[in-house]
Amino acid sequence: MTSVNAMSMLEPSSHGAVDAATAVRLSELVRGLEACEGAETYSVVFAGESATIPASVYHAILDVLGRFGRGDGVVIGTTDALLTTSQAATLIGISATYLLRLLDNGTIPVQYRGTHRRIRLVDATAYLDSRSPRSSAAQSNVGPSSAE
Repeated sequence: MTSVNAMSMLEPSSHGAVDAATAVRLSELVRGLEACEGAETYSVVFAGESATIPASVYHAILDVLGRFGRGDGVVIGTTDALLTTSQAATLIGISATYLLRLLDNGTIPVQYRGTHRRIRLVDATAYLDSRSPRSSAAQSNVGPSSAE
C-alpha cells in the first residue's frame, strides 16, 4: 500500500519565496541545460557526486527547475500515491464538498480503503490538467472552424 507521505507539495510561500536573483539563476541554469538536449542519457554532478540519468529524468528535473524559476509551486510524488479527500481538494484548489460531488458522480475516480475515500495523485492531477486554461483553449481549437 502506498503511503500518503510519498508525496511532497512544495509551495514557494511555504519554503520561502523564490527571490528575483534565484529566479534568474534558475532560468539561466534551465537555458544551459536545454542547450544539451538530444542525448539518451545525461551525466549530472551535484554536491561532488556524479550520476548518469535517463533523458526522462533529465526532462523532469528541467521542468521542476523551470517551475521554481518562475516561482510556481511543485508537487513531487509517485503516480500511485493515494491522497485523502482533504489533500486532493487542496491540490486541485476546490472545496472538499465539491470534490465529494465529483467523486460521487464519477468525474474523478476514487478508491476505498475501508470506509475512507482515497484519490490517486495521477487522477487528481489529470482532473486539474483538464481544467487548466491551456487545456480548455486546446479543446476549443479542436474541430473544423465554422467561420470562413
